[in-house]
Amino acid sequence: MHSTSRRLRLAAVAVGVASVLALAGCAGGAKPASSGPDAKLTTMTPAGTAELDKITWNVFQGEPQTIDPYHGADYTPNMINSNMCENLLAQTPDFQIKPNLAKSFSNPDPLTWVYELRDDVTFWDGTPMTADDVVWSMQHNIDDKTTFYGYLYNSVASISKTGDHQVTVKLKTPDYLFNEELASFAGVVVEKKFYEENGAKVGTPEVGLMCTGPYKFVKWTQGQSISATRYDGYWNKELPLKVKNIDFTFVTDDSAITSGLLSGQIDGTYGPPTAGIPQLQTSSAGKLYSGPAPLEVTLVVANTKGAMGNADVRKALQMAIDWKGVGAQTYAGQGKPTALQTVPAVYGFAKEQLTAYADTVKTDGTPQIDAAKKLLAGVPADVKSQEISLVVPQQAETQQFGVAVKSAADKIGLKFKLNVVPATGYSNYLYDPATRGSTDLLYTQFWPNIPNPLDWLGLTAVTGASFNQSGYTGIDDLYGQAIAEKDDSARAKLVVDMEKKLHDEMTPMFPGIELTNDVWLGNKITGAPAAFDYVFYPWAAYLAGTGK
Repeated sequence: MHSTSRRLRLAAVAVGVASVLALAGCAGGAKPASSGPDAKLTTMTPAGTAELDKITWNVFQGEPQTIDPYHGADYTPNMINSNMCENLLAQTPDFQIKPNLAKSFSNPDPLTWVYELRDDVTFWDGTPMTADDVVWSMQHNIDDKTTFYGYLYNSVASISKTGDHQVTVKLKTPDYLFNEELASFAGVVVEKKFYEENGAKVGTPEVGLMCTGPYKFVKWTQGQSISATRYDGYWNKELPLKVKNIDFTFVTDDSAITSGLLSGQIDGTYGPPTAGIPQLQTSSAGKLYSGPAPLEVTLVVANTKGAMGNADVRKALQMAIDWKGVGAQTYAGQGKPTALQTVPAVYGFAKEQLTAYADTVKTDGTPQIDAAKKLLAGVPADVKSQEISLVVPQQAETQQFGVAVKSAADKIGLKFKLNVVPATGYSNYLYDPATRGSTDLLYTQFWPNIPNPLDWLGLTAVTGASFNQSGYTGIDDLYGQAIAEKDDSARAKLVVDMEKKLHDEMTPMFPGIELTNDVWLGNKITGAPAAFDYVFYPWAAYLAGTGK
């Protein structure tokens, strides 16, 4: 996924990748919060036991365009859908990938994945989930060319029912990323009959959805809220499910969100407004929790025909940026400089190897002006004299970030231009080459589909990736080898080789600022995951009352 402002719904132009644009949000609690990148992070907030009839939860990006999971690849639709529609596999709050609607899976040969399905799952209308539903749901990613997740099926040759509760996927070439991607909406299961009857109307206010999740769609009041109610026939009895009804509201104004949280009109939210932190931290109306997240604020190299085509210019600019200051000031202490283009939350199977390599190149984010100037001294004058342009959306945090980058460029003698454009149209710069033109750098906040470094790299640094606007091809061969490699340790070595190459060349994405995930819970609720897991996992099923 990708993003440029969590305050804003940025519709992604179809480029064959499930990514979404966003911005950082922070919050506070009953006591001054011990938040920030070096504070102790929380995976789950304290469990509750009390039943609640109804709560209001705000989705900070505003009203979604659709809640069809095949077309949801942004904070708002996913934050809602994750409680209604389920995937074959699940990515848990501790960033593990585990069986879900598929109770087990096997890989009998490099070209075959077999999924054994649960036999106790029903859709909200009471109809049992069948292998036919699963085959149709997976095949829809191939048949519907407008889905966000179809590209993850590029290696699939066939999907077939091979038993009453068994589905088999045959591949054209070995792909050891495919299976884990089924913990995103690439593996969503919907009711075949419902989709065939309603077609393109699925996900609209008039029709809604038909899935298997812990909450079922009730009503979409346009401009106001989406209402969901607990599905008492839900199969997973391990989840608390203490809240009966949830209204997902669409407030986007920072002041209105903060006021709603303080007054209790809004019971909870992920990504509370950064501007509201001082008030929230001293309020007794609720509490802030910060959790680990695969979120990175960074710069994408969009054009290599100008000065940014020179690796030393890219390295010098990255070295000169005050990443430490950006994390502390622009992101209210929630940002921590990253060593690599991939953040630790998604190191996954390569955690040991990537951590070891990251330790050799990490810095505290303090600007290295003298070293950057020395690096530039060897760059031809006609290269470093070319103007470098950066485009950022017109939001307080992104503009501050842009100013910090320009300041760094000025200090090391680079000619630099900062362009601020309306936030509502910013996604065009990421997806539309005509809009982007010769822009050299683009702001983004990035998050992946799953906690796997190959997913991250596949979205940012290989040919055709949605965040590879410059057309970088340097790791294509290594990536192909890694996808086809079954052995975790051998695959991890290939991942480290890719990260080294990207770091040495400082493209197509700079190491930037790793953000925490923040959740504000009003006094009457508790239990939500604090870790960034709300885009594909039924986080609301953990909510419960505090008894207050």
